[in-house]
Amino acid sequence: MEKQKKSFKSGLPGPERIDIILKDNAGLTRGQAQKLIDAKNVFIGGTPAKSYHVKVRPGMLVEYVEDFPQDRKTSRPDIPLDIIYEDGHMLAVNKQAGLVSHPAPGHYEDTLLNALLGGYIKKEDFPGHEDRLGIVHRLDKDTTGVMIVAKNSASFTALRRMFKDREIVKYYNCLVHGMVEKEGFLSTMISRDARNRRRFSASGDFGKDAQTIFEPVENFWNSALLKVRILTGRTHQIRVHMKFLKHEIIGDPFYGDKNKDYALLEYLGYDRKSHPDILKRQMLHAASLEFDHPVTGKKMLIEAGLPDDFSGIAKMLRKRTRGGV
Repeated sequence: MEKQKKSFKSGLPGPERIDIILKDNAGLTRGQAQKLIDAKNVFIGGTPAKSYHVKVRPGMLVEYVEDFPQDRKTSRPDIPLDIIYEDGHMLAVNKQAGLVSHPAPGHYEDTLLNALLGGYIKKEDFPGHEDRLGIVHRLDKDTTGVMIVAKNSASFTALRRMFKDREIVKYYNCLVHGMVEKEGFLSTMISRDARNRRRFSASGDFGKDAQTIFEPVENFWNSALLKVRILTGRTHQIRVHMKFLKHEIIGDPFYGDKNKDYALLEYLGYDRKSHPDILKRQMLHAASLEFDHPVTGKKMLIEAGLPDDFSGIAKMLRKRTRGGV
């Protein structure tokens, strides 16, 4: 039986996000509201809402159908995971490239969370946190490296608070275009790009504050290996900040520079037309996390070595820069 469409008009004095409007007017959680938006079951003035961030103006008609998509947090024990730490409260995984952290449109059953449900965490251990289960932070799909995961509600709450309060020290490695001679600190505002809502920009004077510390580890021909610490945790922060500095991350499909990528490939002896797989993703790796254990208070340092594609490019650059063939 088809579910009935419900409606209301925004009575707020100014514009507000559609997911917040639904939360306040329809008695839904923001997670439920976002699921309905993803499923194209929310309409603003008769048109399906395109994203959670769409603003509803005062007096606009909002319609919705409470037809939630089937829970797709299924178990996928066939997805391999590199577990680098585990105890009774939490675990750490060295996430591989190509793996989305949490179910989202286009990736409902092939994520890190699905893999974790294949034997590492249980849904029933997270009462009140069913939407996120053990995921307390994220890495972009094609960014590799350390992610920590809670194994129960108590550690989930503690770890989420620690990330929010910036008590977890996060270090990354990245390969960038251009030589970097000295360490630096960058503080900007980061906001969504007005022309492409999937991208972010550091060029404006509004948004959320973002702070990044970087230092050169090694310089190569027109490129560098950096060690980066982020003091904030904004979406795409390192990628956006490196673009802002004109030191785009090598291979970055969103914020990179294809001409610089092609020049690098030619320097390494590759035909630019073939565009080999060595540059199919951004060369960005979450190298380590330092924090106090959420239950025992023990000092923790969890590290993950560079993946093969990243280290392979660095080795080729090192050899060529030093005069190797």
